[in-house]
Amino acid sequence: MNAVANTTHDIDVLSFNALQRNLQRLFVIRSIVFTLQLMALLYAWRVMRLGLDYGLIFTIFFTLALLNGALYWRLQGRQRPYAPEFFLHLLIDVLGLSLLLYFTGGANNPFISYLLVPVTIAAATLSFAYTLTLAACALTCYSLLLFFYAPLPELVPDAHADHVGVAASANLHVLGMWFNFLVSAALITYFVVKMALDNQRQEQRLRRYREDTLRNEQILAVATMAAGTAHELGTPLGSMAVLLQELRQQYGQDAELGADLKLLQEQVRRCRDTLRSLTQKADFKNLRPEALPLSEFLAQLLEQWRLLRPEVACDLSQPPGPSPTVEVEATLQQALINMLNNAADSSVKGLELKVFWNATHWTLSIRDFGAGISAELVAWLGTRLFSTKAEGLGVGLVLSQATINRLGGTVNLFPLQGDAQESGTLTEITLPLRLPRAAADPGAL
Repeated sequence: MNAVANTTHDIDVLSFNALQRNLQRLFVIRSIVFTLQLMALLYAWRVMRLGLDYGLIFTIFFTLALLNGALYWRLQGRQRPYAPEFFLHLLIDVLGLSLLLYFTGGANNPFISYLLVPVTIAAATLSFAYTLTLAACALTCYSLLLFFYAPLPELVPDAHADHVGVAASANLHVLGMWFNFLVSAALITYFVVKMALDNQRQEQRLRRYREDTLRNEQILAVATMAAGTAHELGTPLGSMAVLLQELRQQYGQDAELGADLKLLQEQVRRCRDTLRSLTQKADFKNLRPEALPLSEFLAQLLEQWRLLRPEVACDLSQPPGPSPTVEVEATLQQALINMLNNAADSSVKGLELKVFWNATHWTLSIRDFGAGISAELVAWLGTRLFSTKAEGLGVGLVLSQATINRLGGTVNLFPLQGDAQESGTLTEITLPLRLPRAAADPGAL
């Protein structure tokens, strides 16, 4: 239940961030349009001296300005915005503009086409239902303004007026249409495209989060089974240790059998030590990072791995000079060993390792000479339990990638196509020199 609650909370946070940014952009759009409308109204009053009800129009402007100020105040708080609230703001824009147009010539006003801007914003950011509702509202307002409005003679010249008056009115209407097109195109091009890109990025983050959640659930299931298995193995391993000790005492005079029993005893002891170490490393309080020179850490890593896979040739090359200091923890070493084992299982003539670094990150590349991995598997390998080996369980790469991601790193696999000398897979593991705070201090989680 806690995992479900945390997943829902994180998804809500992503949605909150996108809506918050869209509301901020809507505030900017309103401010720009409000300033331009106010300048046009002042121009009509002071220069053109149009016969408008300026008192009522300025009252509408003042009300819309207060609503935009309320939006600014709303953005300063920590309350979470929701899609209905964003829709309500767009609806207010449609109704407010329609009310202004009613007193400034109705559908004859060239700024009538600005009604498309809120609809376009809704189409880029809201669901189909909200967009359809807003479009229907804008269309209704447009239709009503065709018949109900306060006439503005300067926008609709009389057919019996002189030729100069007709030309002036036509020029005013055309100029207004051009200016409105310019403003609407600029707002849609800049702000609406940004809103749409934000929504796309949000969908990508949600998709990636769902994939990570699925992988983490698989890891949790594996960890639960591993804990139960470790507990169950303790008793038979203890019994085997006692029996092997008795057998060595009973058949110690047989040199060949005694050597075999000693080897078995060492293997059992190693299994018990591994289980004990697994229990200790599973305690997050003991996962404290250790600062080591990168060259020293890699030397320890390869020394331990060569004990496990002495038959696999492995060459490591790194830049000359002193290596940087890195923060590592025990789980990272095991994750890298799993990656080396996967590469060694696929390779026919050993591995080539290269390490390089910059000011913030270090990268370990593992080059094997196997058949290579298909491009289709690269996209999701490591996110679900799957193995290309008949005897494999598909757990190693998933656990390793989860560990590296938790430490702020990434894993990339590149298939190499060519002849027997050039085919294989290149695995690049990139990690920060300093671990993220959440990984470096597990107690803070």
